[in-house]
Amino acid sequence: MSVRRLIVVVGAVLLLAGVIGLLIPVAVPDGNGGSIGCGNALASNLQSARSANDKTGANIPIVGQLVPHTDYVSECQSSLSSRRSWSIPLAVVGLVVVVGAALPELQARRPVATGGGVSGTG
Repeated sequence: MSVRRLIVVVGAVLLLAGVIGLLIPVAVPDGNGGSIGCGNALASNLQSARSANDKTGANIPIVGQLVPHTDYVSECQSSLSSRRSWSIPLAVVGLVVVVGAALPELQARRPVATGGGVSGTG
């Protein structure tokens, strides 16, 4: 295996890992042994987190100050941001490596154009 092909394979693995990281669902623990879904890094869905906040009284200003609570919406947003912070750069680096390593090989395979085109005499 040539070095260029090895670089393409490594880039493809990085790209695949980044895309998988973007698509795998993100969840935060709810404190009762379960989890609250937040969507994935591409499309967040904070409805479950908002429902959990409504159940704990986190949205009531006075109760929220007196009773310790977990703000599940902010935890979901933090988890989603963390996932995006590594998966997007990983996918971009993988894409750049694949394209950068494969481009010279693809250009070498392209047929060379000759000057024998159709003339305009008529």
